[in-house]
Amino acid sequence: MTTWEMYRSLLFSVYLPSFFMSICQGSVLLVIPLFALDLGANAGVAALVFSLRGLGNMVLDVPAGYAAARLGDKYTMLIGVSLMAITGGLASQANSPAALAAAAFLFGGAMATWMIARLTHLSEAVPAHQRGKAISTMAGLQRLGNLIGPVISGIIALQFGFEFVFTGISIIATFTFFMVIFFVPVNKKSHHDDSPNIVKLVPHILRTHLRIFATAGVAVLFLTVLRSGRQLLIPLWGESLGLDASDIGLIMGSAAAIDMTMFPVAGYIMDNLGRRHAAISCLTILSLGIFLVPLTTDFSSLALAAMVAGLGNGLGSGINMTLGADFAPPHERGEFLGVWRLMGDSGSFAGPLFMGYIANSFLLATALTVTASLGLIGIFMVTVFVKETLVKRT
Repeated sequence: MTTWEMYRSLLFSVYLPSFFMSICQGSVLLVIPLFALDLGANAGVAALVFSLRGLGNMVLDVPAGYAAARLGDKYTMLIGVSLMAITGGLASQANSPAALAAAAFLFGGAMATWMIARLTHLSEAVPAHQRGKAISTMAGLQRLGNLIGPVISGIIALQFGFEFVFTGISIIATFTFFMVIFFVPVNKKSHHDDSPNIVKLVPHILRTHLRIFATAGVAVLFLTVLRSGRQLLIPLWGESLGLDASDIGLIMGSAAAIDMTMFPVAGYIMDNLGRRHAAISCLTILSLGIFLVPLTTDFSSLALAAMVAGLGNGLGSGINMTLGADFAPPHERGEFLGVWRLMGDSGSFAGPLFMGYIANSFLLATALTVTASLGLIGIFMVTVFVKETLVKRT
């Protein structure tokens, strides 16, 4: 099928639901650390609360892949969207950092379930030579949601309170639930007689695909640490400069705007120059942007550094998902993608914990510098060890 036919086939089943869920995710990423500070937490505790979203990703990654193989993509999508709607309601009632931490964990689990089921669906629906464009477009819409989510949620939080942001998240997720019901077809299940049970799933996948996870998986881990660091540390740095939630939301939204515009470039690079080119470009510029953050002193300079980081992140639009889809074997696609996301999402959990410890023990600027330095290791891994997975159209 042509590129436009591919886009039309995915519009209501993947792209629009992804856009609405990304609004929820973008709002959560901004509001959780700021709400934690508002509830009395210091920077280290706010980082811990934020990191539990990553833990929720990790804990639900493998079960979500297992569910996608046995229940099918559509029903697993519905589970993820339902959990997002319910958690939004619970978070609106949080009155302590501990209660918010529990909600952050569930938000992470909801997004993990949604994203694995969505990627499994898209991997089966799109041929390999169009996969970069299809996934980067999905990532671009996700970034559009990350543009709209922080700006709107920052304004709502300033005018009405953080509780109303979470209520809005619940409403959007409920609307997405009905879109999935009506527009997502029921895909075939990949479960077969030789499929391992959930207890043996992770060792089986790691053992069978050890080289992939030891090379590309480690590179994805470092990229995830950089991305989670950008989302956590830039709002905290903005707060240390005396900026309010609306200002920080505007900065993050501006970075997301630059990020969002890069998805056609990322798709072109992945489907024409190769996945490795996209990964190296992303890691290099994203690391540079994070290096610049501790040098900023006001709204304008922080916005500039955040936009550089957004540019780098945008050049890697969909790179994690595309590599995962390329490497995933068709007979156990859901299971592989669950473990693949577990590898990357471990950076979403461990990264903020590590950054919070450094920020509390030393300085917030030190945490930013160390985080950016990890990007250099990621560049080395991709350059030396990760093989090219691009399949040219014949």
